[in-house]
Formats: sequence, C-alpha cells, structure tokens
Amino acid sequence: MTEISADQVEILEEFVQESQEMLDQLEPTIIELGQIGQDSDTINAIFRLFHSMKGSAGFLELNQISAVAHAAENMLDKLRSGDLELSEKLIDLLCQSCDFSRNALDLVASEYNDEAMEQSAKILTSRFHELLESPQVASTLQEPSAIEDDEAIPDLELTITPEMLERFIQESDELLQLIEQSILTWSENPRQSKEELQEAFRAMHSFKGNCGFFGYEHLERLSHQTENVFEFLCSNPKPARPHIDRTLLQVVDKLREGIVGLAENGNGEIPEMEIHTRELEGILSPEENEDLGLLGQILVEDGVVSPDVVARAVATQNKPLGELLVDMGVTDPVVIEKALSKQKKRAAAQPARQENKSVTVQRQDIRVDLKKLDQLVDLIGELVIAENMLVHNPDLNGLELENFTKSAQQMGKIIRELQEVAMYIRMVPVAGLFRRMFRLVHDLSGKSGKKVHLQISGEDTELDKTVIETITDPLVHIMRNSLDHGIEPPQERAEAGKTEQGTVSLSARHEEGEVWITIRDDGRGLNRDKILAKARSNGLVEGDGSDLSDKAVFGLIFQPGFSTAEKITDISGRGVGMDVVKQNLSKIKGKIDVESVEGEGTTLTLRIPLTLGIIEGMMVRVGRAKCIVPLLAIREIFRPDPDRITRTPDGLELVKVRDDLLPVRRLHTILNLSSDSTELSEGILVVLEYQETLLCLLVDEILGQQQTVIKGLSDYIGSVKAVSGCTILGNGEVCLILDIRHIVEDE
Repeated sequence: MTEISADQVEILEEFVQESQEMLDQLEPTIIELGQIGQDSDTINAIFRLFHSMKGSAGFLELNQISAVAHAAENMLDKLRSGDLELSEKLIDLLCQSCDFSRNALDLVASEYNDEAMEQSAKILTSRFHELLESPQVASTLQEPSAIEDDEAIPDLELTITPEMLERFIQESDELLQLIEQSILTWSENPRQSKEELQEAFRAMHSFKGNCGFFGYEHLERLSHQTENVFEFLCSNPKPARPHIDRTLLQVVDKLREGIVGLAENGNGEIPEMEIHTRELEGILSPEENEDLGLLGQILVEDGVVSPDVVARAVATQNKPLGELLVDMGVTDPVVIEKALSKQKKRAAAQPARQENKSVTVQRQDIRVDLKKLDQLVDLIGELVIAENMLVHNPDLNGLELENFTKSAQQMGKIIRELQEVAMYIRMVPVAGLFRRMFRLVHDLSGKSGKKVHLQISGEDTELDKTVIETITDPLVHIMRNSLDHGIEPPQERAEAGKTEQGTVSLSARHEEGEVWITIRDDGRGLNRDKILAKARSNGLVEGDGSDLSDKAVFGLIFQPGFSTAEKITDISGRGVGMDVVKQNLSKIKGKIDVESVEGEGTTLTLRIPLTLGIIEGMMVRVGRAKCIVPLLAIREIFRPDPDRITRTPDGLELVKVRDDLLPVRRLHTILNLSSDSTELSEGILVVLEYQETLLCLLVDEILGQQQTVIKGLSDYIGSVKAVSGCTILGNGEVCLILDIRHIVEDE
C-alpha cells in the first residue's frame, strides 16, 4: 500500500463517515422512489446525493466509487429528463450501487483506497450502460394512482429540523472560515501555496454539497461556481488577472451573509447573484470579463451602468474609472462622488470582515475516536469507585468531619455530572439503524413475492453507539423472520380477510430506565401447537407442555437450532438467528419479550439498558453479604406488621400493601445464604416492580444509596441466576448487582 500522510488519512476517514451517513439517507429515498413512481423531487434528491459522492470520491482519487456514482448520476439525469422510464431494474441497480459503495467504503477505511473494487465497479457500470442503451428492458413501475393505499407510502421527504439547521450553519461557518484563511494565505504567495488552494477547493466542495442536500439553491449555485474557480486556480496558480483574491473574499462574504440569513429564519437567497457569478466567470475567462473593481461593482449594484460599460472603461487603463465613465458620458461627477464615498466605507469595513460576519451558534461539533470515549467512560467509572473508597473509608468511622463531608458532597455532584455528560456524548439516534431496514424490507419482499409496508417511529430515541452496533444483527434477524414467517402471501391474507399488503412497524421509546425497540407485524402470529410439537421432538419440554404459559412456549423459539419452518429458504428456516438474537442481547444485559395472537400478528420487544456503565443503586444486606438493587426498580421500602402477612396452604408468603396482596421472596434463599431474619416481620421488605409486576424482596438491612459501576462477572463464574454483574465497594469488597427481571419472573 502506498504511504499516505496523516492529513490524507484524516481526510479519507472523514469522507468514509460522511459517505456512510449519505448512504443511510440514500437507500430509503431510493425505496421511496420505487413505491411512489416517477417523482421529480425524489429523483433530484437521489441525483444530488450521487453527485456529491462522485465529486468527493473523484477528488480523493477513489476512482471505483467515483465511476459507479457517475454511472448512477448519468442514469438519473436521463430519468429526470424523461429519456428513461422508471423500472424495477433501475431501482435494483441503484440499490446495488449503495451495496457496492458500502463495501468500497469499508475497503477505504482499512486500505485507504478502493482499487480492489475495480472488477465489481466495471460489472456494475456496464449494467448501467446496458440499461441506458435499452431502456425498455424492464417493466414500468406502478404510477402513484395505481397504489390502493396512500397511507402505505412512507413519508421520506427530508425534514429540516432545528438541530439539523443549527449543525449545518455551524459547519458552514467553519468551512467558510477555512476557505477565507486559505485564500489569504494563497494570495501572499500564489506560486508556492497550491496546497492552500486545494484545501479551499475541498472545503468549498463540502459546502456546496451540504447546500445542495438542504436545497438552498443560491448558496449551491454560487459555491459551485467558486469551486470551479478553485479547480481552475489549482492548475493555474498565478493567472494574469489581478485581484482574484479580493473577488473570492467578496464571494465568501456573500456566502456568509446567506448563512447568516438562514440563522435569522431566512431562505439563504443572495442578492445580485448574477453579478457575483459573472465576476467568477471572469476569472475563468478573463479575456471576456475583466475585473470590475470595487467602484465598478458599486456602480453596477446601484444600476448606474451595466457591467459591459465598466468592462470597456477598465480596458483603457489610462484614467481612474470614475473619470473614464464621466468622459464617456454615461454618468456625471455627482454620482461618481457618491459611489466613491460608498467605496471608501466598504473598503474600511473589509478588514473587520471576519469579526462582523462570522455566524455565531452555541454548539461546536468535533469528531472523536470512539475508543477515546470508551476510555473516558472507563476512567469515570474508576473515579466513581475511588470516590466511594474515599467517602466510605473505614478510617473515617466515628469522626465528625464537617468540611470533609461538604467537599465530598461537592465532589460527588461533579462526578455525577461528568458521568452524565460522558454517557450523553456516546449517544446517537437510532434513525440510521431504522432507515436501513427500508432496504431490507424492499429486498426481502421482492424475493418472497409479498407486499410489505414498513412503518418506523421514535427515530430520535438515542442509544449508546456501541449498543446500536450490537443490536444491528439481532434486529436484522427479527425483521427477516417477520417477513418470512410472519407476513403471509397476498392471496393468503386476502382469504383471511386482511389487506394484501402486510405491515411491519418498528419503533423505539424510553421506558423504565431502558430503551424499548418494538417490532410488530400483522401476520399469521405464532402457532403454539406447532412450537410445542417441535419442542417435544427436540426434547426441550417434559410431557405435552400443556401446562406451560404462552410466554414460556414462545420463549422456546430462542433455543439453538429451533425452527418450525416447513422448508428452508434463502431468507430463513435453518434454525439459526433467534438464538443469536438472545445471545447478542445478553452481552449488553438486554432482554427480549414476545407476544403473539395467532392470526393477528406478533410483537417482539428488545429491552436495552439505557446506560451500561454506571447506575444508581440501593445497597442492602442479607446476612454477611451486601447486594445492590437498581434504584429504578424500587417502588417502596417498609418493615411489615405481622397482621399484614399471609401464608397460603402451599407455603406461599404474601404481604398486604394497601389494597394488594404481593408475593414475597427471601433474598437469602435466592443466594443460598444464612440470614438474620427468620420471620418476615423481623426483616425489611423492598417492593420491586418489573413490567407492572410487583414483588416484595426480604432483606436484613438497608445500607444506603450510591452510584454503582457495573462490572461483568469473570468468565469462569459464567452467568449467575438473579445476578447481572458486580461492583467494587469503597473498602475493596465485591458486591453483587441483582437482576430484577429474574427475581420477579422466577417467583
């Protein structure tokens, strides 16, 4: 591999990240086009995305990515001009381009080039060429009027949220500042500052792409023309035309004014667009349009003379411009004096250009390696442990240290805030993950011959980035099973009185200190009898299983190798997948719940901890052991009166809490320990809540609340029932963290 500099590596890594984000937007838009038919706005949106990727890849000499994007761009250009009809084959080719680009970006991320994709690029571009040469080879897609249910069309139109606009303004200001500084450095030594021009070109290209993506036409047009000038100057670092730097800086000012307008609820329009574009065209063709100069520009702006008249006057170069125009009889001295006064004021204002016109926003964004964030979170966890060791140091027992206590409380407050910030910066919306599912549903419904509509909601719900990476495969497995086993073929749905088009909904929300991701389909549902029959044949249940609850029966689908599919397809049916779902979720202490009604559909809910590192916990004691109970699971704590306790004939202990009789579990029995409390009235009951189910846990003593750093159990210990992990106390002891779900469900 050719040696590349650290700067080049950084540029390539940034390109990979931006392109991956672009593909996340591109795929759902392509699927939308396939569903709604020939729509100019959607086609233009896809065209702009491929155009931006082509330009960036071409500049970085990633020729294979650039070639495929260019081929897709050409086809889309024919499509929007009406020379090509929208077809299934065309949509498939665009989707294949996305697949190719993702693979190529993975290669760029590791090898910093895309040369190994050359053969794949040739095959794909040849397919584009074949389609362009024979546009009638594929059947035309349905027109929008032929679609029965308008609600089945996902609304994928780009909605510019305040957060997106704020980020765009912030990034635009940074890019314009970089361009401005590059121009100033280049102007000092044009022949030796080619790198500065290239830097300005890259920044302007990014700025143009962002403007085009958001649909700000004036900003995109002017930045595109400026980009052409930078490209021209890279090969002609010292052209004959004077004052190019001044013209470019004026254009930067105009672009900045457009951005300021957006920040003030404007539309990004730039006054006198034609004058500025003509100025830039003059740099590219100096013989056709000489520099008007600041005075000439003012006269043109005021409508005193036309640019052509100023250009002819400047061409003589034997007198000041004002005198020349007076001599030519096109204006009078009074008008020139007013223009000169404006020129003086504008020239005086130019040195303060950066201070006066910089766009001010509060948020500043930087990209940080995820490993560094992981290290930061780990260090904060160790800091919490160190705080506990300091505050709960046995050497402090019996001492009255008022100042120390105040300082410790302040330190604890700062550490909690630091922990919250550290967790927050790792959080990203699930939108990117959810929108990838549009492509999956499109491909699988095409293979299976089913009609499926995907609904998504809760895209703004945020999860730890590492958690999103962990649940990607489980989510794909569940979606594949929903489409293959859940949703019926159109004819079967019609016979069951359903619409031919099935629906799969994907949603996310915060619930009980967790993030719940729910996948729901309106398909045939789970067949309890078929699952039990398969389980009996595999030896997974004793007897006929009739005494098992629906929840227990449905849980059997997560057993390794379990499948009720009558035939194996390329989508599913081999008995692998759902057990992987459970394994992956267990790595992040996540859970999965299944609900199903035969003939109506199935709902699977992934329950994922909001934070993996630190929780608020209540420390309890049973015998000589100490345990942590997650604070979010505690509803109340009390010492029971003997007259509120009831024992059933089968030995079940119940306690009356207001109007409810709640079951009791003894923590020392769960952990197989000795206890101080032999009778319920001697101990303390902690009322736990899990999914609206209440249970009382008997403990000997409540020791207090504290932040708890979750540590995994050692591999040689493995998975321990009713325990989700451990933590280290201030005195160095290891303390178990209780798994509330297992305690409640095993009751």
